[in-house]
Amino acid sequence: MAEEAQLSIFIQLLRRFEREGVLNQIMLIGSWCLFFYRSVLSEGRSLPAMRTLDADFLIPTQRTIRREVNVPLLLKEMGFVPTFYPSSNWIVYDHPELRVEFLIPELGKGHDKAQEVKKLHVRAQRLRFLNLLAEYPRKLSYEGFSIDVPEPAAFALHKLIVSARRTTEVKRQKDLETALALFDYIYLHPKELDKMKEIVKRFPKGWLKRIDDLAKKYEPRLTEMIRDL
Repeated sequence: MAEEAQLSIFIQLLRRFEREGVLNQIMLIGSWCLFFYRSVLSEGRSLPAMRTLDADFLIPTQRTIRREVNVPLLLKEMGFVPTFYPSSNWIVYDHPELRVEFLIPELGKGHDKAQEVKKLHVRAQRLRFLNLLAEYPRKLSYEGFSIDVPEPAAFALHKLIVSARRTTEVKRQKDLETALALFDYIYLHPKELDKMKEIVKRFPKGWLKRIDDLAKKYEPRLTEMIRDL
C-alpha cells in the first residue's frame, strides 16, 4: 500500500507540473526514471522496478525557462513542506510519501551554493556530471502526459561514473546495480546500443578514461566498445 500511495502522489505531481507548464521545462532524473523505462520502453521486462523516496528534477542550463511558475506554491498546495539546508542554501520539498529536489549541472568548480532559478522560484543544487543527462533527453509518453528523461544509455553511463564518487557503500552498490541492469537492457536493443556508442564517442578524454577504468572492473562489454571507437 505504501508503494501505491507513493506512486499516486508522484503521478499527481507530474500531472500538476504538466498542467502548470513546468514539466516541459525540466527533466526527471534519478531512480524514478527506471519506472518510465520499465513502463514505456521495456513493458515491464529486462529492467528493475527500482524507486526511491527522492524525485529529482534537473533544470538544464542550456534550456531557457520561458514561463514563470511559482513551483513552491504548487508543492505547498499538494502538501509538500520546504526543508532548508543553510550550508548550501538549498531547499527541498518533503511529503510523507515523496521528496522533491531540484538540481542543475555544475559546469565549473568552486560553486558550493544552490543556484536560484528565479522563474520557477526554486533553488537548484549544483552537481557534477549532470550535463551528461541534460544533453541527451528522451521524451516519453505515459498515461496522457509527456515527460523528458535521460536517454537510457546516458543514464547508465552517469550511474557508472557517480558510483565511484559515492561515500557510502550502499549508495555505490545501488548505482552500480542500476547501471549494470541498464547495460543489459541496452545490449539487447541495437538502437539503444547505437545511442550509447554515439554518446561515448563524444566523451572528453578525462571522462573516457574514467569510464574505461570502471568498465574494466564492472562492464567488460563497454571496455570492448571503447577499444573499438
